[in-house]
Amino acid sequence: MSNKKHIIYLGCSGFPYGMAEVQKMILISKGLVCAGNAVTIINRRGVHDKAAHPDLKAAGNYQGIDYIYTSGTPFRSNSFLVRNFLKIKTVFNEFAVLRKMSKNSELDYAVLSTNNFYHVLYYAFLSRICKFKTVFNYVEYYPGQQRKWFKFAKRLNDRLYDKFGPQLTDLILPISEFLIKNFQRSSPGKKYLKIPVLTDMERYDGIETVKVQDYFLFCGDASYDEIIKFNINAFEKLNAPSTFLYLVIGGSDADKQAVKDYIADSDCKDRIRFLTRLTDKELSTYNKNAIALLIPLRPNQQDEARFPHKIGEYLASGSPVISSNYGEVRYYFKDMENMLIADSYDENLFAEKMQFVLDNPDVAKKIGIKGQHIARNIFDYRAMGVVMSEFLDAVSGKQQFRTKMNEHTNLKILVKDLEK
Repeated sequence: MSNKKHIIYLGCSGFPYGMAEVQKMILISKGLVCAGNAVTIINRRGVHDKAAHPDLKAAGNYQGIDYIYTSGTPFRSNSFLVRNFLKIKTVFNEFAVLRKMSKNSELDYAVLSTNNFYHVLYYAFLSRICKFKTVFNYVEYYPGQQRKWFKFAKRLNDRLYDKFGPQLTDLILPISEFLIKNFQRSSPGKKYLKIPVLTDMERYDGIETVKVQDYFLFCGDASYDEIIKFNINAFEKLNAPSTFLYLVIGGSDADKQAVKDYIADSDCKDRIRFLTRLTDKELSTYNKNAIALLIPLRPNQQDEARFPHKIGEYLASGSPVISSNYGEVRYYFKDMENMLIADSYDENLFAEKMQFVLDNPDVAKKIGIKGQHIARNIFDYRAMGVVMSEFLDAVSGKQQFRTKMNEHTNLKILVKDLEK
């Protein structure tokens, strides 16, 4: 067992409720706690609606993970003046918390969960004062995202974050091969641990298999309108008059309305179900009972760099997953073995994989079970917690990094770097 360490998260807001970023934060933290460490999530500001989470406190413990809101509240105020006052308050309170933890020897590593370059710069400065190591949580290639032409400040931030963020921090947690190659151009000697998509296999415990009708399912934010339309267009090409498409959509009301409008214009509108605001149990039930789960990846830098959290949730259900041959999918999965993979981002090719599921349900089910094995053996958060804990011990010289991992997780590169 590794020596106990105290790891904190900085730069985040919204714990413990939120989308993929918060969910991965929870899984990594739970894994580290299971490996015998302590984790504290330090939130900068409150973003929650009090009506939605009335019992949420400004400080507490969630599934073994300590957390605190240095603004003094987990809720977003309706007052402009109050919100701006809290922005100032949280800076001083955050510094006071870090100083106290440092003096009490309760601060070893800080994972920076932010895409704001100036926050990274600030925390790199604080790390020198409070004597802790910074860990760069590298999960997106922000310069590859489309920004409106007038978003000059945001585009500048993206470039500074991507170019200098890895240089300013001590360790890096990249999520993909693309990001590894990207930071090695400017920081070739930087030590890192590749952490892929993570999942909690237990989320499907007690979820029953209930077959009411055959349906494909896609789950995502309404802002991914291109991908949602792609799934609808592929579904329209199927020879499946009794099969449905379920769309589990989050996001803003305006974006969700745009999706509804697109569905209304579809020839298959009577067989497309729009779902939103599902509980975790409801979503898990839909995932487990789908004939296949859809997550096409696009041929662009954004999708090559990321590893969607949804893939881990999909795989853990045991339902077959359909994707496209791009990004991290190429490194972990084989077509027709543990995932159905379209050769390219093409609606016709994607529809062919969907039709295969309809025509060969027994084969598709076996592919889903093998995909579930991948989730259990590689993406389970508990195993990664042990790996990350031993990685941190190794870089601090406390022990040898000896954990054996799947060939896709770059163990040989990591060991070589640590032995330098």
